[in-house]
Amino acid sequence: MDTGKIRSYLAGLKAGTLTAAEETWILQFLENASEEELLQIFPEEEWLEQQPVQLSSTVLDHAYEHIAPHVSGKIIRRPAAWWKRPAVVSATAAAVLVVGIVVWWTNKPGVRKNREVVMEWKTVATLPGEHIVVYLPDNSRVYVNGASKVMYPEKFSAQLREVKLLEGEIFLDVTKDVHKPFKVITGKVAIDVLGTSFNVRNYTTEGTTAIAVKTGKIAVSSSGNPDSVMLTPGKRIVISEATGNSLLTETDQRIVDGWIKNDLVFTDMKMQDVFRSLEYNYGLTFEIHNSGILDKHIKATFRHKSKWEIVHLLSKMVQFKYEVKDSLIIIK
Repeated sequence: MDTGKIRSYLAGLKAGTLTAAEETWILQFLENASEEELLQIFPEEEWLEQQPVQLSSTVLDHAYEHIAPHVSGKIIRRPAAWWKRPAVVSATAAAVLVVGIVVWWTNKPGVRKNREVVMEWKTVATLPGEHIVVYLPDNSRVYVNGASKVMYPEKFSAQLREVKLLEGEIFLDVTKDVHKPFKVITGKVAIDVLGTSFNVRNYTTEGTTAIAVKTGKIAVSSSGNPDSVMLTPGKRIVISEATGNSLLTETDQRIVDGWIKNDLVFTDMKMQDVFRSLEYNYGLTFEIHNSGILDKHIKATFRHKSKWEIVHLLSKMVQFKYEVKDSLIIIK
C-alpha cells in the first residue's frame, strides 16, 4: 500500500484538485480499507511525535456518535473512556473521520451516479506476430492477433460490458449474461451480443471491418447503416470504413477462429492481402521487387504450418522466388 499516494490523494480530495479517476480510486479505497490499513495511513507512532489537539470529551463524543453509525453500515459503540489516550485517539479519530467523510461524499446527490460512469480502462497492444489471450472481468476471453490494440475496463459497469478494438483482429468467447449485454466498438461499427463467439477484424490498412460468427447470434450496426444486421453461425459481414457499405456472405465456421489455432485460410484472396496477414500473424515483413504478383488471387488452407512452410508453399503456387534475411522476405 502506497501511503504517500493515499495521503496526497486525500489532500487533493479536500482541495478539490483530483481528476475524476483519482477521486473514484481514493473513495473506493477508503470505502473498502480495513482498520489495519487505516492505521497505516494514520500510524499511532506518528501522532505520538506530534502535539495532539486538545478536545473535550463532549466534543469527541458528539463527533463519534454522528460518524460511527454510518461506518460500513454498522453501529459502533464507543469504548469506555476512549478519550483518555489523546495520542491514540488522534490517530483513530482521524481514520474514523476519513471514513465518515467518504460516507458523506458518496451519498451526496449525483455523486454515486457519476462514480458509476467513471471506469478505469486498460489498453493491450500486441506486436506483429504476437498473440495473447485477455481474460475479462466476467471471464469472457479475448484472443488478440498481432499488431492489434484493445481497450477494456478493469471492472464492467452495472448495465453493460464493453470492449473497444482500436486496431487489428480479435476473437471473442463471451460469457452469457442476459442481464448485462456485451458490446464491441470498432471504428464506426457496433456489435451487440449476449453470449457467443465471433471474430472481428479491423486493420487500418485494409479499410474494412470484417465480422464472422462461430456460435450464437450478434447484431451489427454502423454509422453508415444504423439498422442492425443479425449474424448467425457461418455468416460474415464486411463493412467499408469509408462508405459504410456492407457485404453479407457465408463462411466456413471452422475458419472463423482459424488463426488462433495456427490455421490460415485464404479464400480467393489477393497476394498483397496474404502477405499482410502473414505480417500480422507471424511478424514477417515483405520487400516486394516483383509487384506483378500482388494482384494475383489464391485459394489455400494452411493447417499447422510454420511461417517458413507457408512462404515456401506460396512461392510454388504463385511462382515467385524469394530470399530470407531474418524475418524479412525479399520477393524477387
